[in-house]
Amino acid sequence: MSFKELQAAIYEAGFDAFAIMPALPVQRMLPILREAQVENRYPDFVDPDIAKRIDPKNLQKSARSVISLAMSYRSGDGGPTSPLHGTISRSAWGIDYHRVLGNGMDKVIDYLRNSCGAKECTLAVDTSFLLDRGLAVEAGLGYPGSNCAVYVPPYGSWVFLGEILTDLELRPTKAERQDNWSCPVDCDLCWRACPTQALFAPGKIRPGRCISYLTQMPGPIPHGLREKIGSKLWGCDICQEVCPINQRAEFTAHAEFRPMMGRQIPLLPLLDLSRRQFAEQFGKTSMTWRGKNVLQRNAAIILGNQRNRDALPSLEKTAREHASTAVQDAASWAVRTIKST
Repeated sequence: MSFKELQAAIYEAGFDAFAIMPALPVQRMLPILREAQVENRYPDFVDPDIAKRIDPKNLQKSARSVISLAMSYRSGDGGPTSPLHGTISRSAWGIDYHRVLGNGMDKVIDYLRNSCGAKECTLAVDTSFLLDRGLAVEAGLGYPGSNCAVYVPPYGSWVFLGEILTDLELRPTKAERQDNWSCPVDCDLCWRACPTQALFAPGKIRPGRCISYLTQMPGPIPHGLREKIGSKLWGCDICQEVCPINQRAEFTAHAEFRPMMGRQIPLLPLLDLSRRQFAEQFGKTSMTWRGKNVLQRNAAIILGNQRNRDALPSLEKTAREHASTAVQDAASWAVRTIKST
C-alpha cells in the first residue's frame, strides 16, 4: 500500500481532509480537561475519566494508528427568520452526519482490510469517549479556534470530524498550517457574540449554557436562558457565522448536507406532530435522537420569544393536553410571555 493509494481511497469515500498519527495518548489535553473539571465546565454528558478519553488504545487495544477525518458541510448561508418559524443549525440541514460519515468510514475500513491487511479497525463519529477534536489537532488535521471548534482549511470549522483506529502502522502525517487560516489572537467576535455567554473567553466554554446543548437537552430549559434561545429550534451557528475565517470558507460539495426541509421550519404544525409524523419528517436527520418532545418543547419556547398572538390557541391546547410535562411547561411559559406583552 502506498500513501497515494490510501489518500485516494479516503477521498473516494467522500472525505475532504485527513491526517494520520500514531495511536498514542493526547497528553496536551490533560491539563485542559482538568481545568474544565476544576472550574465546573466539564460536560456532564461525556465520560468523566479524562485519562481514558485521551488514549485511543482504550477504545481499541490493538490500535497502532489513528486516521483523523473531516467532511465539510457548509451548504449555504442562513437568512432572516420568518414569523412562526424556527431555525436549525447547518449541521442538521441534511442527512444525519453519523450515517454519512459512517458509510464513508466503512468504505475506508474495507480498503484497509482488503488491500492493506488490517485485521482490526474501529470507527468513531462523536459517539465514543474519544476526543475527536483533540485527535484532529494532534494529528495536524486542523487547528483549534477561539469558538472551541476545529478549523480545517479551506472549510473553516464547518466540518464533521471522526476517526478510524487501525492495527496497521501507517506513516504519520503533519499537515502544513496555512498562516492565512490561523485564528487571530486578538479576535473576540465569536465569544462576544454568544447570547448565553457559554463562550466567555477564547477557547473556553460552559457547555451547559450553550444554545446547541440547550436545544438538545432533555427536560425543561432553565427559565433564565429561554429568551436567549431566540428562534433556534435545533443547534446554534452564531459563533461560527460571525467568524471572518468561516465567512470565506469553501462550500461543501456533499449533496447529503443540503437542506432537506429548508433552513427554517414552521412551528405550529410541530406542536401536534405524532410520533409517526415525526419519524417521517425528521427520520433521516440528526434531530431524531432526542425524540419529538424536545423539538416540541423548543417550538413552544420560540413561539413565546416571538410573541406572536396567532400562536396562542395552539400553545394553550398544548399546555392543556400534551403528554410531556416539559412541553406543557414550555407552552404555559410561552402563553404567559405572549399575554404579558
